Amino acid sequence: MSTKRSKRWNGELDSLAPDFLKEVIEKMNAYGDRIQFAAPGKPRTPCYQIINARDMKMGFDERHLLLRLNADGNVADEVGPVFTLEAIRAAMAGGTRKTATRAGTSRSSASTPRRSAASSAPAAAPVDTVEQDKYAYFKDNRDYLPEGIVKHSQEISQLMRGGMSAEQAFEAIIKAHF
Repeated sequence: MSTKRSKRWNGELDSLAPDFLKEVIEKMNAYGDRIQFAAPGKPRTPCYQIINARDMKMGFDERHLLLRLNADGNVADEVGPVFTLEAIRAAMAGGTRKTATRAGTSRSSASTPRRSAASSAPAAAPVDTVEQDKYAYFKDNRDYLPEGIVKHSQEISQLMRGGMSAEQAFEAIIKAHF
């Protein structure tokens, strides 16, 4: 007998808990269509980095909080192969883990189908569009925004869910707190 889920992460997608993978899918819907996990180590769940279509990376720890990338631009000194959103969904559903792509493979020819798959996913989760819009506005205007604005991220999201645009929500928070 073999079990699919172990207590510690062994470097295989099948060993990650479904709840963890669900959060990973939410982050991928918001920030990018590819993912790399840190090499297996002591934590029960790995930290990971999400890669968008422009090969920009965002790191997250095992609790799905933002993680600073190291000098090499990765979440850890050793990272595993690049997995697609479809591979993560298959692992969550209990499918095979063979749908991974290696980090050194060409991404240009396969990026179009990934974009279409990623762009159809946020339609199912309207919260992701709020997070995407908020992040895009922050990224475009971070040089002009106050330094502590990140602490008010949840408030900004609530204002945007209430009907405000990203610009209006950021301005309201700045007026209220800065």
